[in-house]
Amino acid sequence: MKVTRILHASINSAAAPEATADFYRRVLGIEESPFRPDIPGVPGQWFDVGGAQLHLIGLTSSGAGLDPSRHHVCFGVADLAGAVAELDAAGVSYFRATQQHPHGAVEQVFFTDPSGNVIELQQDGPGAP
Repeated sequence: MKVTRILHASINSAAAPEATADFYRRVLGIEESPFRPDIPGVPGQWFDVGGAQLHLIGLTSSGAGLDPSRHHVCFGVADLAGAVAELDAAGVSYFRATQQHPHGAVEQVFFTDPSGNVIELQQDGPGAP
């Protein structure tokens, strides 16, 4: 599997969504991204940081297992289908999702590392969020 870069890091902001967003805007000076899609049932905000993004997720997390509303990191990969084949070969459980973005559909693959941290993979390339 060829990881190309970090696409985004996600932070759960359900405890104080507006105060958390204001903190990143005002204190850290990070600009909001204009490209956050409408994700039904998942409030939040996205921020642009260099070539990556910070996603604030305003949904209460279950706090356990493979829950994408938990804190997680998203890596771009050179070949998503190949990466999924490698996860299969390694016996790693995962689930797939598709999210509609302004630039088209984005396929996502979620799994956990041995410590229980949630990892997301997306095909890297032009327009990857």
